[in-house]
Amino acid sequence: MKPIGTYQTRQVFWFDYDQFQLDQLPKKDWLCLAASDIDPNDQKFEKLVRHSIDNGILEFKGHGKFGEKLHDLFDETMTQMEVVENHEPISVVTTWHNGETLADTFWQCFFATCLPETADLDNISIICSDLKGNDRSNELKKILERFEKGWIPD
Repeated sequence: MKPIGTYQTRQVFWFDYDQFQLDQLPKKDWLCLAASDIDPNDQKFEKLVRHSIDNGILEFKGHGKFGEKLHDLFDETMTQMEVVENHEPISVVTTWHNGETLADTFWQCFFATCLPETADLDNISIICSDLKGNDRSNELKKILERFEKGWIPD
């Protein structure tokens, strides 16, 4: 993973979906912002979801043309794990943001999150990725600079 920056005490990292090294992801207290303009119907995404659930993800945000589908697939995997595989209850909040800009959705990772009271609020990581393989880390760095200057969504 590549560090992007820090804002509101939250560290932001870029996860290269093409390299797909799950052992790089945090073990607890993190959010995921995943963008996709390609159909995410593959086993790779399911592996990411399962690994995320088993390693302390708190919230998942799907963005882009297939943002809602990412959200749906995440929810379907949670249901499969709980109902069919008898996994303990999973309390990951999932949202989709098809019609929003990346900046608007990214802002929500800092100010519109649904975190459990057990979360270490001073040590939340935000992991960003693009399923198409585009490295958007520079774009996110520029958005962080806008946040630092006081920008908020309309």
